[in-house]
Amino acid sequence: MADNSVQKGPWKDTLDSFVKYVALNPKEFLFYVFLILTPLMAISGYLSLKLAKHIEKNEKEKKKKATRQTNIAKARRRAKAD
Repeated sequence: MADNSVQKGPWKDTLDSFVKYVALNPKEFLFYVFLILTPLMAISGYLSLKLAKHIEKNEKEKKKKATRQTNIAKARRRAKAD
């Protein structure tokens, strides 16, 4: 029982034809979906690994810098004490 008071537009016609295609060819539709999504997921995984390595590298640099600053401060305190 569709609502006939809604005006049909170009998007509605396109959506209707797409839904009919999916209903008539579900295996072909799923094949195309997986065909399109597989490379995108692979790219996403690669970029995630690259980002994780970059974040780890930055954390190590920050830790080294903090250790260096602490050691410099200790050396200055020792020099003042002498």
